[in-house]
Amino acid sequence: VPFFDGGSGMTRRLVLALAQTSAALTVIGTPVALASSEGEIDVPEPVETCLACHTLTADEPALEAPPLQGVIGRRIASAPDYQYSAALRKLEGNWDRDRLDHFLAAPQVYAPGVNMTFSGMRSAADRKVVLDFLETLK
Repeated sequence: VPFFDGGSGMTRRLVLALAQTSAALTVIGTPVALASSEGEIDVPEPVETCLACHTLTADEPALEAPPLQGVIGRRIASAPDYQYSAALRKLEGNWDRDRLDHFLAAPQVYAPGVNMTFSGMRSAADRKVVLDFLETLK
């Protein structure tokens, strides 16, 4: 469950309990480390935005959006147990870096009517960081 605390100095904290795994993610500044039984994964700051709605893996408790693991190469709107909007269901093909880059820049422009409330990530550099991170989640 996400927890945000805008304490003094607008310090932001995000804590996610990742049940069904031995992992726990605590975000206090950047970079973030995800400790798990398989080691530690550094989660870059731009990825924090994604973790408000997405889990990293399918075996974590579902949030508002499908898991990020395996998204690059996955058929669009195909993660099991998730109800996609008609806007995404009508898209054909697989997610690749280029398609995800355009989608992350402006989801409502890329797929008008998409349920995603995220307005987009304007910074190409931040999108590259997110895409590079997604590449590690195969």
